[in-house]
Amino acid sequence: MSPISVRGLTKMSLKMILLPPGYHPDWPERIRTAVPGAEVKAIADPKDAFRDIKDADCAYGDVPAELFACAKRLRWIQCYAAGPDPSFYHEALVKSDVVVTNFRGIYNDHVGQHAVTFLLALARHLPQYMTQQSQQQWASGKAAVYLPERVVVIVGVGGIGTEVARLCKCLGAFTIGLDPRRKNKPDFLDELYGPEKLDDLLRKADFVVITTPETPQTRGMMNSKRFELMKSGSFLINVGRGACVFLDDLVAALRSGKIAGAGLDVFETEPLPPDHPLWRIPNVLITPHVAAEKAPHLAERRTQIVLENCRRFARGESLLNVVDKQNRF
Repeated sequence: MSPISVRGLTKMSLKMILLPPGYHPDWPERIRTAVPGAEVKAIADPKDAFRDIKDADCAYGDVPAELFACAKRLRWIQCYAAGPDPSFYHEALVKSDVVVTNFRGIYNDHVGQHAVTFLLALARHLPQYMTQQSQQQWASGKAAVYLPERVVVIVGVGGIGTEVARLCKCLGAFTIGLDPRRKNKPDFLDELYGPEKLDDLLRKADFVVITTPETPQTRGMMNSKRFELMKSGSFLINVGRGACVFLDDLVAALRSGKIAGAGLDVFETEPLPPDHPLWRIPNVLITPHVAAEKAPHLAERRTQIVLENCRRFARGESLLNVVDKQNRF
């Protein structure tokens, strides 16, 4: 998370527009308090922002290509998410000098805990017992998966992946991380590699946990070829982005018994259609993209990043959570 400075401002100044989605109604007042003299305007419909964007220094939210083309002074956009819809990074934005920051880091504890909840539930065969409970059936099942003898491969060791690794190590698992940028291995990761090692590590993983954003490199990352490489009887967990996993290929791997189960919070198509076969596969846990929904403290965490970046921007200082636009993270 290397901070950078925003060029082009020579004085304490800030004209900002707030666009959907997700800005809070009290942000204009709070930004003006944080940066005295700031001009801040919330605009509910981007179609009404063409006049204001012309001389705006910065913006929050989604700035579509046609609106971005009218921005003459724009230097910074605070993205509305850690991993936005792919359309956010349109070609004009990626090629421009406009700095993008995001909200990475604020979801680590919530999404990390959600992933490990899936892991524990699958390890203890809770999907089977939930089915039996609904049928008032008293019967023992398979032996539990003993985590101190198992390998967890975490694909993406940013903030969320780091928290997953920490929690899994507390449970005694052997933890392996894959990440394109991270070079320093924390104590709770037993091994750390670049993404080029994914195919090799799928063969030894008992649990594969996906925490990556959707990028050109991760889209369709888990496909029929990769499922075939996975260790027989292993489990897949996805709390990253739905497009990273081809659902038809996942269904085939589950039905064949190649993988023993899955815990999914994100999906290639959302909402997951009612007739999708994943709903009917008994060893699958599904939550409707809620790992960080309505989680405590997120709203204030978002607000504090916005306020701090506004202060820094107005002073010409380095910003928090700068994104590599080419790689989308």
